[in-house]
Amino acid sequence: MSLKIFKQSLAGGEVSPSMYSRIGDPVTQAGLAKCMNMVVEPQGPVVRRPGFSMVRETKYPDRKCRLIPFTFSATQTMIIELGHHYVRFHTDGATLMNGDVPYEVTTDYDESELFDIDYAQSVDIITLVHCAHPPRELRRYGALDWRISDITFNTKISAPAGVTATQHIAASATNKDGYVRKYVVTACNVDNSEESKASTVASVICNPYGDGAYNTIAWNSVAGADHYRVYRDKGGIYGYIGETRLTTIDDDNIAPDSSITPPIYDDVFLTSGGITGATVVAQGSGYTGPNGEVTSVELTETQTWGVWGSGKNFYGVVPETWCEAWQSSDGWALGFLGDGIGLVPGQDIINYFSATVNIYDAEGSGVGATAEPIYSSSSEWFHITGPSGNLKEGTYGFRPVKGIRITNQGSGYKRPYCTVTIHGWPAWTYQYKALNYNFEFKRYTGEFQTKVNSAGFLTASIRVTDSTGSGAQLEPLISSEGKLTAVVIKNAGAGYTNPTATLISNYGSGAQISLTVANAGDYPGCVGYFEQRRWFAGSRMRPQFIWATKTGTETDMGYSLPSQPTDRIKVRVASQDSNRIRHIVPLSQLLILTASGEWRVSPLNSDALTPETMSVRPQSYVGSSQTKPVLINNTMIFAAARGGHLRELGYSYQAGGYITSDLCLRATHLFDNKEVIDIAYSKAPYSIFWCINNKGALISYTYIPEQQISAFAQHSTDGSFESCAVVPEDTEDILYCVVKREINGNTIRFIERMNEFIKKNQVDQIYLDCAGTYSGQPKKEITGISWLNGKTVSIYADGYCVPDQKVENSKIVLSRAASVVHVGLAYNSDIKTLPLAVQLQDMSFGTNHRKNVTGVSLRVLESAIPLVGQSFEKLYQPPTRSREAPGTPPARKDGEIDLPIQGHWTNEGEVCIRQNKPLPMKVSSITVTCDIV
Repeated sequence: MSLKIFKQSLAGGEVSPSMYSRIGDPVTQAGLAKCMNMVVEPQGPVVRRPGFSMVRETKYPDRKCRLIPFTFSATQTMIIELGHHYVRFHTDGATLMNGDVPYEVTTDYDESELFDIDYAQSVDIITLVHCAHPPRELRRYGALDWRISDITFNTKISAPAGVTATQHIAASATNKDGYVRKYVVTACNVDNSEESKASTVASVICNPYGDGAYNTIAWNSVAGADHYRVYRDKGGIYGYIGETRLTTIDDDNIAPDSSITPPIYDDVFLTSGGITGATVVAQGSGYTGPNGEVTSVELTETQTWGVWGSGKNFYGVVPETWCEAWQSSDGWALGFLGDGIGLVPGQDIINYFSATVNIYDAEGSGVGATAEPIYSSSSEWFHITGPSGNLKEGTYGFRPVKGIRITNQGSGYKRPYCTVTIHGWPAWTYQYKALNYNFEFKRYTGEFQTKVNSAGFLTASIRVTDSTGSGAQLEPLISSEGKLTAVVIKNAGAGYTNPTATLISNYGSGAQISLTVANAGDYPGCVGYFEQRRWFAGSRMRPQFIWATKTGTETDMGYSLPSQPTDRIKVRVASQDSNRIRHIVPLSQLLILTASGEWRVSPLNSDALTPETMSVRPQSYVGSSQTKPVLINNTMIFAAARGGHLRELGYSYQAGGYITSDLCLRATHLFDNKEVIDIAYSKAPYSIFWCINNKGALISYTYIPEQQISAFAQHSTDGSFESCAVVPEDTEDILYCVVKREINGNTIRFIERMNEFIKKNQVDQIYLDCAGTYSGQPKKEITGISWLNGKTVSIYADGYCVPDQKVENSKIVLSRAASVVHVGLAYNSDIKTLPLAVQLQDMSFGTNHRKNVTGVSLRVLESAIPLVGQSFEKLYQPPTRSREAPGTPPARKDGEIDLPIQGHWTNEGEVCIRQNKPLPMKVSSITVTCDIV
């Protein structure tokens, strides 16, 4: 039976194999088995992703860095490269330069801390927080004037000094005393956004009820103050009596307003009893030991190779098969299809085998270990199958690699593993009369399995004991001579009174440490803006505390007695566990996320959050990872704390609160056993979330919730992705990534910019990664490609695909001069349809039927002709030109195109489509002609 199956939409994106049988699911019906380096458009087609252009190498090729978006306006955007102790800036595909070097700002953030930094932007200010550092602001004062500084909370205005109070009373008054009046004065700036703490108290003995009595309060002027407020004591609370721009005020028995009091300031991010210093009193000795060196590699299973023969004899072409072998007095001889071939050539077979051994670390910390194979001798054949006849013949095998020898132990290996690859083996020909045979060694059975042994590690830690305190984490620094040289305070803890520290190690002794206790920093780990306040939360010692500045300010953490609605907010979230607050997310209401749940911060019986009306209520118990969430409309997308999946959180009127749902159910294979480490959101031209996992893969998620459109696609490159961020540039939102690549044997990290999806001119389209572009007068020699030295690159010149070249001496040479040349790394864009499912009379939907795809028709838009086949191993390239005039590039195709395909019978009936040239591809529908039996 021959059928035509029409797939009208590809809007389902890549779906998990566990969904293949869900043929009634609309998303699965529009899904694909593979959608690699393609992006799903909301209308249904899949379009090839643009390539990445190289912006600049990161400062340290051996260290990770993180990208953070900076959007001042639609026309002023930056990508911030936050690296180990530095910050750089990029925009419009270029780096902000200070002369001939990139402009930098120095920081003290270590590489290990970068992805734990939370941030929030307000105009020209980015607030950066990390539990190990004071909250900071990265401010832009000018194009080449960025400054990072610790935030000074509370007020910068000094309290007035020299405050005096003097009584004035009529001379005729008989009782001029009997009362004590106390006053304090504060200084305010012009818009009342800052008010100093109260001055020292000025007292006066007076009779405020006497004839003509009044008190004059005077003080010295304060730099930066616009006006002053005066407060008088009433029942232990200083109430407001007036304000003035002068430095004096008269109190003629004004009634104090006790609802307005002077602000009270404290060090909100300091805790008492923290360990602030650790001094090495005695260094001790003998703190030396192993450091994860690889000691041996055991070959637990190896490969067996035999001789494979093919060719012709008297009767024509013979079937390919294994050769027989036997041991004669002269050595090992071969037999092939009954013909005696003679001795295996040279008896030095092993010299023609070549293999490589690589040692890795599953936790990524080990470096430097190398090993080499131990080859078998040429006589170490062994019997694989039983002998035939009376001769000692049959299929014999040979194990080329019988062991592994360590040549360099390296260091730092926690979970080492080893791979062995044979990449060279003997091959020869035999000719005698009508016999013309080809022989080569080929793997017969077995796989290389190894067990890698390492030496372990010196363990050294510091134990802090105290009857009251807790939370301190100290890290010892051991010298190469085995002595304790210093102690790093990772967490100061709190509540300590008389702590002692002991160095615990499996080697060495004698070290002594003295500790200093004082007020210590306990800094928040997340930040956000909501209702004209800057919010902080989640310090190490107070993991479930929330702090917010006074209304209308970003640094004022003052409060009043009695409390005022505009005062700072400080509250602890009462929950079942003690997971640290990881994220503050402003939607219509404020949301906070921990590793175990999602909470809503909302007012009670009021429209605004104040210290009195604030309420914290749980919404769900899923938990968020450390990866910063992103927002779309009124919905939040976040990475789950466990399981690696993306989830959305939005308000449900039916539930009366916020609910979460799993976005990855139809594409679990992209997320299971992986961790999302970075997320970015692009609004234009398509609504796409980009995320990067800990395996270095980039995943796109086309998501329009109001249209019920959600589709995943995965993206790869010659390297691995490590961080991403999106900023608007011109008419599109542009994705920037940190990409780790191997160039000429060296590890290099690049900042790379994805090119626009929509390009007006065909010659400007870039479908290459780590690409560079020459634009100018036509020329053959393209120079300045230093970052790709030693790499084989693809070339797109004036709309033509040029044969690949290897970059040597930072240049390539074209056979014909071109004026617009793109040079970069090629990548494959692959589409693979789901196994065919079609309604048949036996109600099987095509299962348990053999299928032979005999034709494929694609509806394309502005596309080049792709390769097509029933597997990616056997693809056919149709002609790419039709009636174009000589000397012009191949025309892009629109509409339906019929592609020939070499059919063969399979169980699945899948179709594979690939574009491996730097050319566009956009497919909106697929029609398959298939025979089914």
